[in-house]
Amino acid sequence: MSEGTGRSADDTSRPLVPRATYRIQLVEEQGFDEAAGLVDHLARLGVSHLYLSPALRAAPGSRHGYDVVDPTRIREELGGEDGLDRLRDAAHAAGLGLILDIVPNHVGLVSPANPWWWDVLAHGPDAHHARHLDVHWRPGRHGQPTLLLAELGRELEEELDDDDLHLAHAATDRSPTWQLVYHDHVWPVRPGSLAAVGLDPDDVEATLAAAGRPEVLGDLLGHQHYRLAHWRRANDELDHRRFFAIKELGGVRIEDPEVFDDAHSAVLPRIADGTFDGLRIDHPDGLADPVGYLERLRREVGDGPWLVVEKILERHEPYRRDWPIDGTVGYEYADLVLGLHVDGDAGPILDDLHARMTGTRLDRGTLDDRAKRLVIDRLFGTEVERVTGQLSDATGLATDPARRLLVELLAAWPVYRTYVRPDVGEVTEVDRGIIDRAVARVRARHGDLEGLDPVRDLLLLAHDGPGGRAARDRFVSSFQQLTGPVVAKGVEDTSLYRDLRFVAVNEVGGDPGELGRDPGEVHAAHVAAQDERPFTMRLSSTHDTKRSADVRARLAVLSQDPDHWVRTVLRWQELAAPHRGRTGPTPAHEHLTFQTLVGAWPLEADRLEAYLLKAAREGARATDHLDPDSGYEADLARFARALLDDAAFVADLEDVVDGIREAGWLTSLAMTLVTFTAPGVPDVYQGDELWDLSLVDPDNRRPVDHERRRALLGQLAGAPPADDVLARLDEGLPKLHVIQQVLAVREARSASFGADGTYEPLWAAGPRAAQVFAFMRGDDVVSVTPRLVRTLGAGFADWRWDSTRLPLPPGRWREVLTGVEHAGGWVAMDDLLSGFPVALLVRD
Repeated sequence: MSEGTGRSADDTSRPLVPRATYRIQLVEEQGFDEAAGLVDHLARLGVSHLYLSPALRAAPGSRHGYDVVDPTRIREELGGEDGLDRLRDAAHAAGLGLILDIVPNHVGLVSPANPWWWDVLAHGPDAHHARHLDVHWRPGRHGQPTLLLAELGRELEEELDDDDLHLAHAATDRSPTWQLVYHDHVWPVRPGSLAAVGLDPDDVEATLAAAGRPEVLGDLLGHQHYRLAHWRRANDELDHRRFFAIKELGGVRIEDPEVFDDAHSAVLPRIADGTFDGLRIDHPDGLADPVGYLERLRREVGDGPWLVVEKILERHEPYRRDWPIDGTVGYEYADLVLGLHVDGDAGPILDDLHARMTGTRLDRGTLDDRAKRLVIDRLFGTEVERVTGQLSDATGLATDPARRLLVELLAAWPVYRTYVRPDVGEVTEVDRGIIDRAVARVRARHGDLEGLDPVRDLLLLAHDGPGGRAARDRFVSSFQQLTGPVVAKGVEDTSLYRDLRFVAVNEVGGDPGELGRDPGEVHAAHVAAQDERPFTMRLSSTHDTKRSADVRARLAVLSQDPDHWVRTVLRWQELAAPHRGRTGPTPAHEHLTFQTLVGAWPLEADRLEAYLLKAAREGARATDHLDPDSGYEADLARFARALLDDAAFVADLEDVVDGIREAGWLTSLAMTLVTFTAPGVPDVYQGDELWDLSLVDPDNRRPVDHERRRALLGQLAGAPPADDVLARLDEGLPKLHVIQQVLAVREARSASFGADGTYEPLWAAGPRAAQVFAFMRGDDVVSVTPRLVRTLGAGFADWRWDSTRLPLPPGRWREVLTGVEHAGGWVAMDDLLSGFPVALLVRD
C-alpha cells in the first residue's frame, strides 16, 4: 500500500490508507449529523479520515459504544443507517473517508436489548444464538443446562421475599412474552416452565397472582436456563467468558464462521460500498484465534482497506509482521516519544523521594507479581477454575497441583498473550521465546514445580499430552485467552495505580521502572516501523490513556530537574498536613495528588476528586471497587477539596506550574511533530489539536468545544507570522499550526511518507547534540525537535545551543513553520530554531 493510493469503491481519488485520522467519540448528543458538521473543519485541518468510535447498536445509554448489543444494526441513537449515510456523503464531499472501531471479542449482555442474549437465556444451548456466545453450561436444579446470572443486590432467598423480583407478562412482539423483571433487568421465562410448575401461561391474571408467592416464584426460577445470584458471586462462579472482569460484556465465539458472518453483517457491506475505508479492531487478544480472525477479516475486506488492531506491545516485545494488518493502534509509540523527554537520570532521585514519603522502596517485580496474584484470586476465580480443569484433563495432574502451576504461570507471564494456533500446529519463534521465558521464571522461583515441563510441551504443541489432542487444544486456547486479562487487570489497572513515583510514564506499553528513551533507540524503532508497518497508527491521546499527551509532556519536565520537584513535594507535604484525614490520604496518594495537580492545572475540584477516587480504587490498597472504604474515600475527597480551598497551597501550586508551563507546551510541540512525521498514520484524538489537559476516562470523554477550534484554525488562514502564532502559546495556537502544516506537507509529499519512503536519522554535533532529535523522510522532508527542553533554558527565548549544529543534506531547504530558508550543510541549531521551537523543513 502507498499513502495516497485511491481504492475507494465510490471515489478512487480518496485514499483508503489514511494520511491522518481524527477520532470522534460518538454519543447521542454527538452522533452522525454532529460529526458531519465537523468535516469541513477537519478537511481544513488536513486529516484524511474521520475515525469513529463503535457505531453499532449498544446498550441503552452507552457513553462509549463498546457494549454492543446487536452487531447487525447501526446504532439508532447516533442517527441510524440514514444518519450514517449522511455522514458518509458529507465526508466524501469534503474529501474525507471514514474509519470504524469494531468490537469482535464481546457483546453487551443486556436483556432484553441484546437479542442474542435474550435467545440464549430463553432457550439455553438449543437457542439459535447459543453458538455465538462463549458459555460453559452447568446442570440446573432439574437437570436443564444453566448459566449464572449474578445480577441480584442480595441473595436470592432475600429477594424472593420482596417485590423487586417478579413475574410479568408483556404484550410485545418479543417472544417469550412471559418475563422475569428485577429493577432495570428483564429476563425471558423459559418456554414450558410455567406449565412445569402448574401455572397456566394463557391465564395471565391467575398466573401473576400465583407467582406473587415466594415459593412459586422460586420454583419457577429453578426451571430456567439461568441461575439468579448475588452479584458478588460472578468472579468465582460465572459460566461465560467475559471481557476482563466485566460480567456484562460476554465473549463472542468469532472463530465460528456463522458467528463471524452475523457479527460483521452490518460492517462488511459498508466496507464493500465504500462507506468505511478501514477498521480499528478492538481487543483481538480475547479471541480464541486472533490470527485466524484477522486472516478471515482480511479475506473478506480485501487488500485495500486499512486495518489496525488494539495490540498492546510490552517493552521489547516484537511486532508480528506476518499478520495481515497495517499495524497496531500505537500505544508503544506514545511511550517511545514521551521517553525522549524524560530524563532517565531522575529515576534514583524519584525512587528516593517515594521511599522517603511512603517508608517503602519500590520493588517493581514484586509489585507486579503481587498485583497479578491479587486479581487472579479476587477477579478471575471462575476462569482459573475452568482452565485448571482443562489443565488437569490435558496432563492428568490433580486439581491442586494443576491450579498452583496455572497460577504461577499466569503470574510469571511477561506479555499479554501468545498466539499459538493448535488447529494448524503453528508455534512461532516469538511465542516459543515467551513461553520459555515464563517457564524459566517459574523454575527460578519454585524449582521443578510438578507438571512444569509437561505444560511447557503442551503450550509448544510438542506432544498431545495424556489427555489427547482435543484436551490439549482446549487448554492451550483457554490459557492464552486468560493471560491477557491477568496482565491487563494486574499491571495496567492495578500496578500502574500503585507505582506512583512518576506517573507520566504509567501508560500501557510502558515500563515505570525504565525512565527515558535514548534517541538511538527511538530512531531504531522508527526504522523498524518504516520497514515492517509504514501505515501503523501513531496515537498521542486516546479514550483509554490514563493522562493526555499534554499532561504527560508537562510532567516529563519535572524529570529534567528532579531536585526541584523533591523540594516542592516536601514543602507541599507541610502545607497539606492540616488537610489530612484520620485515614488518608496515604503518602502515595498524596504524591499522586500533587503530580495530578501539576500536570492538569487548572483543575476543578470535581474532576480532581473523581480522578483520585477512581485511581485509589484501581490500586486496590486503601479502597477498591469491590469493597470501597467509605471512610478513606471521604478523607481523600475532603483532602482534595481542602487543598484547592487553601489559598497558600494554590498560590504555591500556581508558581510551580508557571515555572514549567512553557516547557511543558514546548515538549508537547516536539512530541506532536515527531508523532506526525515519523513512520505511521498519526491520529488526533477529539479536541487534541489544541492543548488538552485530560485525565483518565470519563474525564477524557468530556464534550469538546469544536467551535473554538474552528475559529482558531480560521485565524491561521492568513499565514500569520510565526512570532504571532508563538505569542499565543497558552491558547494552543502553535500546536494547531504545527498539525495543519505537517499534514499539508504529508499530502504534498506523500511519497516520502509512503511504503516506499525512507527514514534516516540526522545526528547533531556540539555540546547540546544530545538534546536534538532529527530525521529525514524520503529525500525532501526533515523534522527537527528539541528534547529535555528545561535544560536548554527557562523558556524558548532563553535557549542556549552553544554552537550545536545539525547537518542538512545538500540543496535549499525551506522551514515550513516560519518560512525561513536554509542552505544544505551544517546549520547552527540557533538558526534552525530561531523563530519557532520545532522545525519542519522541505527541500524545494
